[in-house]
Formats: sequence, structure tokens, C-alpha cells
Amino acid sequence: MVFVSNTWNSPTTNKKFTFLSAGRFEDPLIFLLHGWPAIASTWKPQLSAWSSAGFHVVAPDLPGYGETWTSKDPSDFALEKLVPQILEFFHSFGHKRAIWVGHDWGCGPLWAIASHHPEVCQAVVGISVPYRTLEMGLEHLLSMIDREVYPENEYPWGQWDYQVFYEREPQTVDRQFESENLEKYIKLVYSRGSAAAAKAPARLARITRDKGWFGGPAAAAQVPDLPLERTVLNKEVLGELIESARRNGWHGATSWYLNHKANAEYTAKSVDGGRMKMPVLFVHTEFDAVCQTVHNPRLMVEMREKCERLCEVTVPAGHWGAMECPEEVNAAVVEWITREVKACWPGAVL
Repeated sequence: MVFVSNTWNSPTTNKKFTFLSAGRFEDPLIFLLHGWPAIASTWKPQLSAWSSAGFHVVAPDLPGYGETWTSKDPSDFALEKLVPQILEFFHSFGHKRAIWVGHDWGCGPLWAIASHHPEVCQAVVGISVPYRTLEMGLEHLLSMIDREVYPENEYPWGQWDYQVFYEREPQTVDRQFESENLEKYIKLVYSRGSAAAAKAPARLARITRDKGWFGGPAAAAQVPDLPLERTVLNKEVLGELIESARRNGWHGATSWYLNHKANAEYTAKSVDGGRMKMPVLFVHTEFDAVCQTVHNPRLMVEMREKCERLCEVTVPAGHWGAMECPEEVNAAVVEWITREVKACWPGAVL
């Protein structure tokens, strides 16, 4: 499969987006939004599979990543600022609507676009991060902690502890990931899931206690070098992730975590109280240690209330389900489109 790498400059802001695409320009559009700390290349299994099915598939490097614009002003990464830019980029392809797919922090703009601009959404797919969670701010996330797994006296912020640390010490996070251990850290972040991890306290629940990731700076000398086969990466994508981080620094990636209050206020302005009438598919990553949607159903309550045409599927994978189990995820999305979004199937009359 040939992936086309390209660049688009906004005529409004002159900000640059880099992106990968596959498939014919005139075919129905699937728009992919990656999360932290990813890049467009992490969607290559989906670019290949869904373009082969007859779709035009586009995956941008989101702000802070790849060669897309970045900023040292954290407020530039608030959803209210990002959404208009992503929509302007989307409209440059000449489509009125698309199937939008998001993972991890890509679900921030995904759910924001779907709830503020439903007119551009033929359908929506969220992976790992449910609707009415991340985009509603940190305080809302804290209300969903499973206290049987995370006793409050031991884990006051549960699995969201790392986001508390980001707000308190963002520059510490940047320095840690910009260190000589960058490659080791990236491989650890992209490690494969395990059934045991899905029901145990996540390592991200100890970040403030350790004063940083992976045991904190004091443990830097003991950071393990995880074999590549124990990650969801290959050498090519690992190299591209490292190159992106070294080019941009880490501040853009961190800044996605520094707008919880602004994002909550923006989410409160959603159309029709945030109810969604378009088809929505949610992909549970069963072995996800942080977004434990299978074992902590509280994370799904509001999504199930707000999405009128919700379908759900579960894959036996950790957080990086679309990379760890690409065949299962790709097939599930295609099957859902043929069943629930027939008008968007290639060749259908729209």
C-alpha cells in the first residue's frame, strides 16, 4: 500500500498540518485523529485496510507532533482552539461529512467535533476513551475512579494521577521525555497489554508519588530497555516517533493535558446538551490499564445515555488496540459501517 505524505497550510492562520493519506480523493472520507504521544504513522494499519475497502483515509499529525505546528503556549492546545483548525483542514478535502475515528487524546477533538459540529459527522468511532470523559476535564474524570481498585487513602487520584502531575509539574514531564532515555520511554509507553494489567492499579497511578514517569528521575538509570517485540511498534514507526519528539520537544504533547478547565467549559456548550444522533461505535480495549471501560462500567454511563445509536465492540488488547489488534479493529469498523452506516459505503449514492 502506498501512503501519500503531504502538507497543508491554513489560509486563515498559516499554520501547517502534515498528514498521510491513502485511497482515491473522490471516495468516502475516513478521518483519523491520533492521541498522545502518537503521530500519523501509527494509523498505517487502518490507512491500508480501509483504503483497500474503497475509502479515502486521512491521518494528520495533530498539533505538537510530526511536522505539524507546535507552540509553547499551552492554551493553544485547548479544544476550543483546536477544533476550528481541524475542521478547516477537513474542509480542504471538499467533503461535507466523514467518518471520524479517534484514539486516546484524539478522542478529545473527536468528541468535541461530534458534539459541537454534528453536521460534519457521517458517523463516529472512538477507541479506548469514551464520550463524556476526557473532554469534560480532570474533575469529571476523578468522579469516575473505581475505588475498589484505587482506595482513596492510597490512590487519591486513581489512574488519573499522572494528569494531576502534568498540571503541577509540566516542565518536569518535558525534561524527562527529552532525556537520553527517550527511546526507552517510548517503547515502555507503547508496550503490549496484558489481562492482569486490566484489573490492577495502573502504573500511571503512581506518577506524583514517584515525581515522574517510570519511577521518576531518580530511577532513570534503572529504566528497562523493553524488547521491540514486546511493544506494538516496528523499527520504522519507533524511529518516526523518536524523530518527531526530538524535532518538536515534548512541550506540545504535554500541553494537551493543561486545558482541563477550558475544555470543560467548551464541552458545556455542546449542541443539544451533548446528545448524539449519528451512528457511534466505541471500541473497548479490554486490557487497557487506564481506560478500564470493560471492568469499570462507570466510564461508559454517560456515553450510553447520550449516544442514541451506539454500538460497542471489545478487542483483547491494551491501550494501543488499533496497533496491537489491527485486524480485529479494522474488521469491526468495516462490519459496523456495512450495517449501521450503509450510505457511506463506497459506491453508495449519498
